[in-house]
Amino acid sequence: MIDKIISFGDSCMYGSDLSDCDGTEKSQFSQLTWPALCAKELGLESDCQARGGSGNHNISKNILNFTNCSSLVIINWSWIDRFDYDDDSYGWQKTIRPGSDDHISKFFYKEIHTEEDDKFRSLSYIYTAHQYLRNQNIPFISTYMDQLILDQRWNVSSGIIKLQDQIKDDLITFPNNQTFLEWSRSNGYPESKGCHPLEQAHQEAAKIWLPIYKEAINTHITNSED
Repeated sequence: MIDKIISFGDSCMYGSDLSDCDGTEKSQFSQLTWPALCAKELGLESDCQARGGSGNHNISKNILNFTNCSSLVIINWSWIDRFDYDDDSYGWQKTIRPGSDDHISKFFYKEIHTEEDDKFRSLSYIYTAHQYLRNQNIPFISTYMDQLILDQRWNVSSGIIKLQDQIKDDLITFPNNQTFLEWSRSNGYPESKGCHPLEQAHQEAAKIWLPIYKEAINTHITNSED
């Protein structure tokens, strides 16, 4: 029995800059994101374990920590060049991103970071999370923000291609093979200064995903009864 939609991702899934969410750690996640709107339409509880700025390591950990068999899991994987790590002084997992001014970020992106490593790391996290959900018979739908997740033109190894082949059928895009941000911009929907699509984009996205979520729930119920 599915009684909840639980979403994972970064700021776009958390709902940063939407009218009911200020995007801070102290605020509650928005109820105006497309997963929350779909949950309301389906009469299900909406939960969100997304965090603004998260990388795919953090998203994968949260999926294993917070999912259960009564949930439809919605994932929007983040940018592959975000790097999550545990920082005792910070108090929880910290994420560094390109362009950050702190010394750790500058050192990481100058001395350690490579796109090939980004791809392998993110693909490994995605593969692990998907396999866990499948093994636990938890229905899930995955989208992503970064087209580099499946890119095979540059900085790829045979291992990366093998991982891409393992997960590609589980990754779904918005119309015209676009990410949420690409699709929102192609339709001219309003966007915040923080590059977050606003209410109209989420409302229109909910119309796309609602029948897909219904089908996923019905398929899960049917398979569970077999």
